[in-house]
Amino acid sequence: MDFTIVTPSFRQLDYLACCIASVADQQGVNVEHIIQDGGTPGFAEFAHQIEKKWPNRPGYRRTMISEKDEGMYDAINRGLKKGSGAICAYLNCDEQYLPGALEEAGKLFLEKPDEDVILGDVLVVGSTGQAICHRKMVKPSLAHTWTCHFAALTAGIFFRRKLVEEGILFDTRYRAAADAEWFVRVLHSGKKVCCLRKTTSTFMEDGANLGLSPVAKEERARLDASAPAILRVLRPAWVWGHRFRRLFRGAYRAEDVNYQIYVSGKDRRESFSTAKLRTTWPGRMWSR
Repeated sequence: MDFTIVTPSFRQLDYLACCIASVADQQGVNVEHIIQDGGTPGFAEFAHQIEKKWPNRPGYRRTMISEKDEGMYDAINRGLKKGSGAICAYLNCDEQYLPGALEEAGKLFLEKPDEDVILGDVLVVGSTGQAICHRKMVKPSLAHTWTCHFAALTAGIFFRRKLVEEGILFDTRYRAAADAEWFVRVLHSGKKVCCLRKTTSTFMEDGANLGLSPVAKEERARLDASAPAILRVLRPAWVWGHRFRRLFRGAYRAEDVNYQIYVSGKDRRESFSTAKLRTTWPGRMWSR
């Protein structure tokens, strides 16, 4: 397999149906999609319906598992260990891949064999599918990620299986901020990270995302406190340095966007267009 995509699931079947469809219709790659459900009522019936709509075929295989877990990141770790793809990623139920996303990521991994992690740009969309902002990636620095915030969105992160084999998995002691802590360890271990500079994914902003919860804020503070004192003292420098790099790379430049995603109750991707879409995320602390 070229790709292993893991989706942690719990009580989000409407979103999950769209997420599965966005993986199942990817072209030009071999992909296995592992859904790790934590015990959603009706999951077996849902899986049967999905099997009829998106059956396994050459180049695409889906595994749907329902078992008790210790939270989202434990589910992701379980799925990653079960997979066999050379390139890994995780996609939450309320996230989707855009057409051709996996093919583009796979090409860059072939072109840059020394790169361990690739970051794609992400569209933040509302519950109806309309775009809210366009998050263009720049390579996060260790200091900024450790002491300020995690500037990447996980819907656009792809990484080589060797990270899993080396034990660089998600720390389940974190319930909401394990992705940031994971990326700190990725950077601290010297893994090479680059940006795809293409939009691969969408993330749905519904006002109730885990990253805004009190748990997330407490865990973010705990991660900040674990950084060396010198990094914490220089926090303003990392913030302004990150902003300058975003400006230099054109990450603040508004552009027209056209995209196709699945919406609940529809069998095909719906087309959307937004003129001069903003790049900052309204009301979010990491819109910097």
